[in-house]
Amino acid sequence: MSFAHVNGVSLYYELITSTRNSGETIVFLHGNGFDSSRWGHIVNGLKEDYQILLVDLRGCGKSELTSGEISWDLYTDDIYALIKHLNIENFHLLGHSFGGSLAVYFAARYPKLVKCLVLISINVLFPEDGDAVIDNYIALVEKYGIPYILQNFLIPSLTVYPFEHEEAQHLYNMYMNVPAEMYAKLFKLQNQQRPINELSSIQNPTLLLAGECDTVYPPSFQNMTSGLIPHSTFYIVPNAGNAIFIDQPDVTVQWIKSFIQRKMNSQASARTTKPTEIENSIQLLRDSFLQTLFNKKRNTEPVLKVELLYGFRVTLNGREILDGWNKRYAKNIFVHLVVQPSSTREDLCDAIFPMVPLPTALKNLKVYINYLKKLVTHNEESVLKTSRQNLYLQCKIECDLLDFFDQIRRTMLLDDNGWAKYDSCNKLFRTMRQKEIMPEIFDQWFIEKKASTELRLGVLAVWMSEQEEKRNNFLKAVEYKKIASYYLSEDE
Repeated sequence: MSFAHVNGVSLYYELITSTRNSGETIVFLHGNGFDSSRWGHIVNGLKEDYQILLVDLRGCGKSELTSGEISWDLYTDDIYALIKHLNIENFHLLGHSFGGSLAVYFAARYPKLVKCLVLISINVLFPEDGDAVIDNYIALVEKYGIPYILQNFLIPSLTVYPFEHEEAQHLYNMYMNVPAEMYAKLFKLQNQQRPINELSSIQNPTLLLAGECDTVYPPSFQNMTSGLIPHSTFYIVPNAGNAIFIDQPDVTVQWIKSFIQRKMNSQASARTTKPTEIENSIQLLRDSFLQTLFNKKRNTEPVLKVELLYGFRVTLNGREILDGWNKRYAKNIFVHLVVQPSSTREDLCDAIFPMVPLPTALKNLKVYINYLKKLVTHNEESVLKTSRQNLYLQCKIECDLLDFFDQIRRTMLLDDNGWAKYDSCNKLFRTMRQKEIMPEIFDQWFIEKKASTELRLGVLAVWMSEQEEKRNNFLKAVEYKKIASYYLSEDE
């Protein structure tokens, strides 16, 4: 074990040498309730190409538990002192949740030390102020107790694994061992002093990753955070909660590696936008977003109902939009924005116009977006919002295909030996109107999504066939075999 006495505190750290003797370093900053031991398998995936520095923040894990007030400046000073102690000149900085906010403060103060920022499940923009978040959480803890909150609220947001799973149990035990006073201090700091103003000053290439199933820090809010950072890229990790590095370590490693390598190897990624233009666009985006968040009349939010499972139909606040979808790639772009809740302009071009040179595709996309904006308008205001880089639908989305994806995901996570999975499978296949799913769209990304969904349905049908045979329901077993054959056949 390694300890460094820096900035008046003893910090535990672990410096892992790259297996390829790389000169690049990634510094990991963990979230509140976590420590340096809970990064899952992404450390093994990243240490092939990068030296890894893991650290327990002040008062967490094996680091010294100190008394007195804490601040972002204090934690920033801790990390800076540790970096200097280890003679690390510059590095990539990765932070999760609380550690993500700390990473923003650090990069804002020491921009020349940070090559790239990777922010995982960072909460900066919320519809409530910090004091309200704290008061609500404390009230829940006092009413139900920490164990109940962990089992029924926090752990299900952190991971998609069921509570009985080993990974979920590790998280539960870890949180139960955190000193309550220290957790409360970090929680208050994180929610009362969010680095909103610091975001716009970040000039480092920044990757933001959000878990699709994170209910504490929803991807839609994290997407807004990315819009406040000038050089940011935002991705949603599928089938993952807040701790994406536990739920989807391979995807997380792949996206981090490709982002860093792309940004480090491409000088073209640097923007030439004038500071005044950046400041103006950031301010406009922030004002617009905060006005939306603090709007108390939430019942006025438009409702967009989208059918994609067996056909294509769109209704905006009860008004069906019938015409115009077959012009200027409106349907293709719209479906991508529904299924991929936040997309960059580059993402859309890669997905829909893969054979068109990117500069040309981006130029054409401007025209297509303006057309789509007019198509999805409610009360003379479009629900399609755009920033310099990102696009998103600002409304409540109800989509049969997204519900279907979620039902399949939850079913596949259930225990194979339990009744819950059998019942869930029964409901899943009973509610299906027809075998053919997801027609209408023929873009490659959507076809791949369909193939992945059909593979899962086929696997579930095979499992159900086996279950029905065990129950001597041979006719049902045959039916499920037919379903499995339909979805798993290479000819389909």
